[in-house]
Amino acid sequence: MNCELIIRLSKITALLVLIVVANGCQQPTHVAAKSPTPVRVTDVAMVSSSASLRYSASVLPFAQATLSFKSAGYVTEIKQIPGADGRRRDIGSGDYVSRGAVLAQIRHQDLKNQADQAAAAVTQAEAQHYEATQNYERAKALYSTHSLTKPEFDQSQSRFDSSRGALDQAKASLRQAQLALTDADLRAPFSGYILDRNIELGDLVAPGAAAFTIADISVVKVSFGVPEYAVKQLRLGQEFNIQLQDDPKEYKGRVTSIAAGADDKNRVFTVEVTVPNPKSHLKPGMIASLSLADVQKAPTPSVPLSAIVANPQSPGRYAVFVASEANGKWTAHLRPVTLGETQESDVAVEGVKPGEKIVLVGTAELKDGDSVQVLQ
Repeated sequence: MNCELIIRLSKITALLVLIVVANGCQQPTHVAAKSPTPVRVTDVAMVSSSASLRYSASVLPFAQATLSFKSAGYVTEIKQIPGADGRRRDIGSGDYVSRGAVLAQIRHQDLKNQADQAAAAVTQAEAQHYEATQNYERAKALYSTHSLTKPEFDQSQSRFDSSRGALDQAKASLRQAQLALTDADLRAPFSGYILDRNIELGDLVAPGAAAFTIADISVVKVSFGVPEYAVKQLRLGQEFNIQLQDDPKEYKGRVTSIAAGADDKNRVFTVEVTVPNPKSHLKPGMIASLSLADVQKAPTPSVPLSAIVANPQSPGRYAVFVASEANGKWTAHLRPVTLGETQESDVAVEGVKPGEKIVLVGTAELKDGDSVQVLQ
């Protein structure tokens, strides 16, 4: 055998060895099937809880009004009271005023001139109407004897009607001018405290511009919002104890208003509690707190805390394993849930339905879709 033949045989042998090795690598590998994981399950239950709810509430005045002048004018007077230094000063924020007190005035002469002009217009309109009435009476007499044509009579009657309308309008303008003169004195509509003053002596005020804000706080309203399940526990006349921050005293009030509908934005019902405030300890803008005891919440799906696992698909979120049976075989599927309030060893959850089977014991070894053996 020559050397060339020996080399060819060696190559063929090596090739056959590679083919055999390759075919051996392609043989299927048999892996033993994973046995079902033993677990214990529990049913999702509907739980109704009773809780004491505490609310923060805003103190509001019983009545509040923004006062303004009806007519434009220069401020000529602002009510004065004795100040802390003994000197008189203009009333301002925090001062108490009685109902009907004149808080400020605008210059009367301007409005008096307008009233005088309106009175003169009435006098002139009365004279014109008197003349039109006389002419109309003569026209009727002449027309009845056929001494006056129909167009002439109609013209006389038209002048009479027009003069009467002008007189009525002039009288209305006079009443309006007299009313404006009366409104030159800005009076307190009720007894209360001045919350704000926006005018100074000598200011030229515009009609409708806010001059004072006054509030009656002899009684105050404490306003807060409650969810739907809590509003069912409230009734008109129900008594509440109200507390202020850093004030140990309790104030008693009664529910006087419950909103008929929920707020569109936060879906809560506004409730008002009226509280007597004879010494004015409660002031608008203060934050009060009150409690609503033994509120029955609507039943919600609940599971034991031990059934909750971290959701591997969403870090920071939670899930449960829901066990379901098909053809005698049980399978566990991961179900994301949202946690609610806890009560002892249970927690309210969203994402499961009542009656579903939740894995309670054995979750540590489970993955989504694993077969499980439900232990009795």
